[in-house]
Amino acid sequence: MGFRVTLLVVLVTLVVAVCPAAADQLSATLSPPGVRSDPAWHTVSTGPTTPAQQLPPQLFGLTASSNADALVPFGVFDGLKKLDASGALIWATTSSKSGHPYTFKRAAWPPRLRDFRIDHGWEGQPMPRIQQRLLWIAVGGWNLDVRVYFGTQHPSKRLLASVQAELNRLTLPTP
Repeated sequence: MGFRVTLLVVLVTLVVAVCPAAADQLSATLSPPGVRSDPAWHTVSTGPTTPAQQLPPQLFGLTASSNADALVPFGVFDGLKKLDASGALIWATTSSKSGHPYTFKRAAWPPRLRDFRIDHGWEGQPMPRIQQRLLWIAVGGWNLDVRVYFGTQHPSKRLLASVQAELNRLTLPTP
């Protein structure tokens, strides 16, 4: 066992010595998007993560009037089964620092619902009544995956306005 650990240390040292970019990537942390507080929404974040961790940093926001059991950060699709028809869930993920070539569409901040792709049905959809909206954007040096789930296929104007207001309160990750 000692030999394996020594071999691993030698290999990591070699990679770091040969490739400074790899060293930066090993030690870099990514932060999740943030959000300014609003009592109409409950939010939770996974906090900063390193590239070695399996899950990227994420932020979740749930309409406060919704069933709190719908907020399941490590089981989002199970939680969506409990999302009220009048509720919404925002899921924002920091995928990476953006670079060239851009893999995400360049966009302005904050995200606008009108720019999201609307999915009425998708693989893994937990219930037919759940609507999914997706937006992959490159902004402010970050690649972000922002998703909105509605508890209904036909969200009201009031709910759409509430979600857009929460999207407007999102902040970019901190370096």
